[in-house]
Amino acid sequence: MLHRPLIPMLLSFTGGILVSYKALHSYPDLSIPVFLSVAFSLLAYLFLPSRLRLYCLLLAFFLTGIMLEQGKHSPSRLMPFATQRTKAIIEGTVLEPIRIINDMARLKVKADLLFVEDKTVPVNDNVSVSIYNHIPPVRPGERIRFPARLRPFKNFNNPGRYDYESAMRLKGFTCAASVSDGRRIVPMGPGHLSFPRGLIERIQRPVRDFFRKRLNDQDYALFRALILGERQGINQELRELFNQTGLGHVLAVSGLHIGLVAWMTFFLFKWALSRSYNLPLKTDLLRITALLTCLPVIGYTFLAGYQISGQRAMTMALIFLWSLIFRREKDVWSTLAFAALVILTIDPHAIFSISFQLSFSAVIGILWLAPPLLNKILSPAETTQTKNTIFKRLYIYFIGLFVVSLSATIFLLPLTIFYFHRVSLVTIPANLTVVPILGLWVLPFGLLCVAALPFSFEIAGLFLQLGTWGLHAMMEIIRFWAGFPWSNLWVITPTFSEFLMFYSLMLLLFFIKRWSWAKKGILALVLLILLDIGYWTYSVGFSKQLKVTFLDVGQANSALVEFPMGKKMLIDGGGFPRDHFDVGRMVVAPYLWHSKIRRIDYLVLSHPQADHMNGLRFIARNFHPKEFWYNGDEVEKASFKKLMAIIESKKIKKFLPADLAGGMEINGVKVEIIHPFPHTHSTELFDRGTRLNNNSLVLKISYGGKSFLFPGDLEQQGEEVLVSNAGQVLKSDILLSPHHGSKSSSSKEFLRMVRPRVCVISSGEGNFFNFPHQQTLERLRDIGCRIIRIDQTGAVQCRVGGKRFEISTFVKK
Repeated sequence: MLHRPLIPMLLSFTGGILVSYKALHSYPDLSIPVFLSVAFSLLAYLFLPSRLRLYCLLLAFFLTGIMLEQGKHSPSRLMPFATQRTKAIIEGTVLEPIRIINDMARLKVKADLLFVEDKTVPVNDNVSVSIYNHIPPVRPGERIRFPARLRPFKNFNNPGRYDYESAMRLKGFTCAASVSDGRRIVPMGPGHLSFPRGLIERIQRPVRDFFRKRLNDQDYALFRALILGERQGINQELRELFNQTGLGHVLAVSGLHIGLVAWMTFFLFKWALSRSYNLPLKTDLLRITALLTCLPVIGYTFLAGYQISGQRAMTMALIFLWSLIFRREKDVWSTLAFAALVILTIDPHAIFSISFQLSFSAVIGILWLAPPLLNKILSPAETTQTKNTIFKRLYIYFIGLFVVSLSATIFLLPLTIFYFHRVSLVTIPANLTVVPILGLWVLPFGLLCVAALPFSFEIAGLFLQLGTWGLHAMMEIIRFWAGFPWSNLWVITPTFSEFLMFYSLMLLLFFIKRWSWAKKGILALVLLILLDIGYWTYSVGFSKQLKVTFLDVGQANSALVEFPMGKKMLIDGGGFPRDHFDVGRMVVAPYLWHSKIRRIDYLVLSHPQADHMNGLRFIARNFHPKEFWYNGDEVEKASFKKLMAIIESKKIKKFLPADLAGGMEINGVKVEIIHPFPHTHSTELFDRGTRLNNNSLVLKISYGGKSFLFPGDLEQQGEEVLVSNAGQVLKSDILLSPHHGSKSSSSKEFLRMVRPRVCVISSGEGNFFNFPHQQTLERLRDIGCRIIRIDQTGAVQCRVGGKRFEISTFVKK
């Protein structure tokens, strides 16, 4: 480690960033004291003995990490208005092409003026603008003015959540804004795009327009992603093909694309320069080639939008090229550490981005695992021999590509599972067959098209057509691999301790012949892994407790019931009316995977409305439910039809209230359906406008002297029928507030009959309906009920077992 000082320096620098971010974020005034400490450390370095100097330098790097991270906490004048969800008029410049999702669109706008309450407030913030209805044809660089409601980014606060708030901050956004009608967006003429954004748009616009005229929708979307770094046109179906095959990285211009461009141009320049007889004799050909390769690397990064992932990949590529120029190419670990230091110095928060972690982890895996794997397959003579036949060279090339893919896949496995919850079983053959086409066919002709465009549309069109044939071949291969039913698996999320065990086991296996104690360490790790498996197997499949978890799904309902001895039930799955966000996949499933749950036995739909139904489709498709309980109501909505189609295709048994009359016992837990009564018709009992709500399936679950009531979206009419039919059966300890705490529900008579000790209210913070209503909260307080609002506490979990009854919440940070 001491002969590579950049590595401990990087670790110290990273440690400073992490300490500042996690522990010192509430102390914004530390910059000056930390700066003075850095200066003192560097001064002490000059006078301390040589054996202490390294430690002094490491301290300086640690403190520098703290100082730079502290500098990222700049105040925003827009954020206070977003926190209050203020209605305002915003004026600013469109930064990126519009992204259309079904009947809505998203824009990235650089806001510089805010008009609120007859005041003009100058701001300097990036805003993610959602536009509903009548999407306007705005373009990057255009100045617009529009009325909107501001709002902060909010997480769904469940264990295992995706940190959406941090992700949007890392992308440079301050807050979000919603525009109800795109016709209210007023063009204000040309805006100001700062450098390099203005230059990039001038380069990209003619290329984008040329692609639009010459290509069909899918080819246009893919070429924009691969050449211009714009993924706005990639729909969910197309993205899923890449994700299934482990090729999701192909759609984002990052290390793969920059590396392919560097590799192609490096060998092209080297071949061209080596044609000269005198040049190799007079100069160092390797240095000149590396220097020339820097230009296309920089050029492609700018062409692809100079996005954050591209910037990092460009920085890494340039540093590796300059290591060739300075003849330090053999010390690849120090080069990698230096690249990371440069990137983190520019943006300390890059360490928290998925792209940074995956890129550097992939390179570490390749540098560490690829050489020994390659030596096992190929002899040194085979890799160094220059007079190999063309077939031998192709063989060596594909073996090298296989080893690189395998090394990166193995090393990235815990990270990819943690972030994406899935493993592609065809990722290696897919990469082996797709990456060569991308690197040797699609990208070269796409870039040649861009280079020819200023001179000749005909030649540019020819290159684009040639690239399109390669793109079609690539997509056929991707569809082939994605067509296997076993092509990918959804998997449970690893814990931090499991991360440590995986990488520790890999390290010990790698050094098993060098370290005498490695075998004992491997044995100890295997025992720990077995204990970990045993713990989770018991906890998920053999626990004698009843656990009920009310999930945070925003303005919606979803609750997981974990019965003793392993059976699982999901009551509703949340969802949004416009269905542009899959709550089942992005919110409910990550909690299940975090809890090591891979199967849901019973799927329950209280009533077919979006905020209860839409999230169930993903669960029904991927968590192998055996039974589907619902009230029998059917609606003419695409999401309901898709759900029922999945139920049919998966051969899941359907149960109506008549089938469940009298209730059932599941591993000692009594489950009762107490509304609607079998063979009753909602059309005769309830008003048309509230019929779906009032006919909600109502469940009562009882165990160990405690009971839970799930009343769906019952309103007052439904509550009256329920009280009349069920009477004293309604008495329950924990009540899920009907209809999200609406004043039209939780009537006094209903609450008097239920007499809950605890009422859990599932409603989104700052929701359009202002749920829960004050009248509902007052009625609950009047009966002495403890109120738990999921929008304030996050997910709520209740545990019942023996004499034990506990309630815990995932408190928002």
